[in-house]
Amino acid sequence: MKTLVSVCSALAGLLITPLVAEAARLSLNGRVALTSANPIENARITVTFHGHEMGIHEYTTQRWARIRTNNEGEFNAIVKVPDDRYIWTHATIEIAETDLSKATTVIAPCEIDDQGGGHCSKEFRVSPLIIP
Repeated sequence: MKTLVSVCSALAGLLITPLVAEAARLSLNGRVALTSANPIENARITVTFHGHEMGIHEYTTQRWARIRTNNEGEFNAIVKVPDDRYIWTHATIEIAETDLSKATTVIAPCEIDDQGGGHCSKEFRVSPLIIP
């Protein structure tokens, strides 16, 4: 009976204590424009963050964030990642074709922070569609 009371007390302590999820953040700020015109507005952009687990360089992982640009072509993507588990190296940015521009893929290097996350920044231009 004494053991049962101890187990119940321990379980009650776990239920009362809030569980805090440890996570870091990865972010990417960017700006996309046509090579010969104004920024692309409302382009669908997919950002893939790449990294490797500490000590295992062959392993990569990805986090996806689908976002759109504002009228100036600027965008921001933020994802939560496990704290201090991965070393983030770069982000792949894929811009879908629009009525003004071709599809484009670019790479942005990431700077890791001391909390397991990182930040990337990229300004780039995409090729316009040639309209006959």
